[in-house]
Amino acid sequence: MQVSVWKSWFHKIKLSGRTDHGISVESGPVIPDEIRKVIEQFFKTYNHFKGARDIQTDTFIREVFYATRQDPKDQRSIGEMESYIQSKNVHRLRLKSHVIDEYLRIGEKVCMIGVTREFSNGHRNRVLYFIVNEEGAWRFHHIVRSHHGKIIEKFHVKEQVGFVVGDEGAALLFLTHADSTDASTYMIGDFVHMEGYLEVEQEISAQLYYRVVRMNRVH
Repeated sequence: MQVSVWKSWFHKIKLSGRTDHGISVESGPVIPDEIRKVIEQFFKTYNHFKGARDIQTDTFIREVFYATRQDPKDQRSIGEMESYIQSKNVHRLRLKSHVIDEYLRIGEKVCMIGVTREFSNGHRNRVLYFIVNEEGAWRFHHIVRSHHGKIIEKFHVKEQVGFVVGDEGAALLFLTHADSTDASTYMIGDFVHMEGYLEVEQEISAQLYYRVVRMNRVH
């Protein structure tokens, strides 16, 4: 996806609030049928990764693979990545339930959903999914994960600003565009809630990093 397009989408997302756009499955969210069917298929086959291949972009598979493998130098084919994820899922927790608590139509061919997931051991977490329309079909394109922590480092690299968030024991790297509001708003020492997706479309680097989608200060 072009950077300028993502920047305009992120601007819309930052202006949105969960109070206005949040919806739950129980309340009957207004999601177009063609998109709802894709969402239902995705979660129906959640525990069998290959079952959702037709509704996943290559980018989505790369994100899940590198989040699982944690080795940015591993250059397998998409098919090999898919098989690796499938084999790992056999030993993972089963998805018990899910609730859509946010829906946002960002453009004609892009939408975003927020999903709270519960697994077989009772663990719950929340993620965002970007769903895009490619060649007339809706597919899952990004998975956006949340991370809380303290900004322990901030730096500029080319036209981007990096935030290292966490603590000395464990931290994640997030990048955003240098002209974004986030780049000038948040400073070292701030406690923040980050939402971002693993960057896999740019040139492979020696370190995995996340692209900022939303960023908020935690008081």
